[in-house]
Amino acid sequence: MAVLVGRYSTPLAIILVGLGLFLSQPVGLVRVICVCLLVFGLVFNLFLMRVIQGLSQGAQGLIEFRLWVNLAVNSVMVYFLGIYWSSIWLLLALTPFAIGIYDTRERTLKVSIGVALLLLAIHALRPTSSQAPLEWGIQLAQGAFVILTSLMINELSQLAHSRA
Repeated sequence: MAVLVGRYSTPLAIILVGLGLFLSQPVGLVRVICVCLLVFGLVFNLFLMRVIQGLSQGAQGLIEFRLWVNLAVNSVMVYFLGIYWSSIWLLLALTPFAIGIYDTRERTLKVSIGVALLLLAIHALRPTSSQAPLEWGIQLAQGAFVILTSLMINELSQLAHSRA
């Protein structure tokens, strides 16, 4: 399952960040940080996916490690690039979507709520964020999207497994 998730989420992450960097043209340290994180994420994910594919047993720890490293990298990317490219928040949705494919409903719910709260925290911590009700409404809608879509993915995955 981790290979399947990586096959689609890694290219989507590259597209989101690449478009964000190219179209929004962030400057200075933000550009350097985001380019470095993009290169790190690409190398990290491609390398770890090859290692995971080579392991028949015991890959769960590496899968978990990969998940949390990606969440941390994506959080930093959303914090910095989100000022320039609002669609970058979708990076954070990738983690609970992946969990929804291969884990339990309970874990999917916990991680998706955590990511929704992380989106709110990033918005609150970003010095240039508007504190207007409209902006908070957008953040709440994005959080709801993450939670409900993650649960839907989980339910569809469980349904597919039960029919197989």
